[in-house]
Amino acid sequence: MSSESFSLLIWLLNDLPMHTTMVRVQRVDTGEYVPLQEGSFLLRIATEEDASILRCSIRHLASGREAYIQSGQALQAFILSTLLDHEGTVPFPTPDAE
Repeated sequence: MSSESFSLLIWLLNDLPMHTTMVRVQRVDTGEYVPLQEGSFLLRIATEEDASILRCSIRHLASGREAYIQSGQALQAFILSTLLDHEGTVPFPTPDAE
């Protein structure tokens, strides 16, 4: 059984006055830029009551296709520390908040 993998570098560049983010993707092995299709996605993030499991669904709005990701608190910590604005504009729900 063989497996294949590849790595991508992803840059997110914010244009705060325009309220937009530019995404640039490049393959690590070839250095080639990866063209992306225009599209819209809905990301849903849910935590279990004991906050030990984080579930995400990602839906491509035009096609309705959906993918699911499940992880523990490490994914939540990763998203909070690396992807979200440090101003805390999109807080994660906590089990105590209703």
